[in-house]
Amino acid sequence: MAFFRRISLATLIILVSVSIFQDLAHSDKQMTFISKEELDLPHFEAVPVKVNPGDTVLSITEELQTIPSNTISVETILSAFESLNPAIAPSEIQIHEIYYFPQFQEQ
Repeated sequence: MAFFRRISLATLIILVSVSIFQDLAHSDKQMTFISKEELDLPHFEAVPVKVNPGDTVLSITEELQTIPSNTISVETILSAFESLNPAIAPSEIQIHEIYYFPQFQEQ
C-alpha cells in the first residue's frame, strides 16, 4: 500500500510541476497601456464608478457627462474605457466591481 502512495505522490508532483511550467511558458501576455495621445481621444477625466445591475459602459458614461453626450461617438467612449481599463472588455464588466469611466471635458 505504501508503494501506491509513493507512486501517487510522485505522479501528483510531476503533474503539478508540468502544469506550472506550462503556465509560465505560455504567459507571454503582457498588459500594455495605451496612452490617450496614441488614441487621439478628446480630453477626459477618469472617474471610478461601482457598477450596479443593469448598468452598461455607455449608460454610466452618459450619466457622468457634463457636455452633451450626442457630441461623443460610441467608438470614442469605448476606446476611452478600454484605455482606462485595459484588462477588461466593455462588454464584460461585472456587477459590484469598480471601473474607471471617462468623463469628457469641453476643450
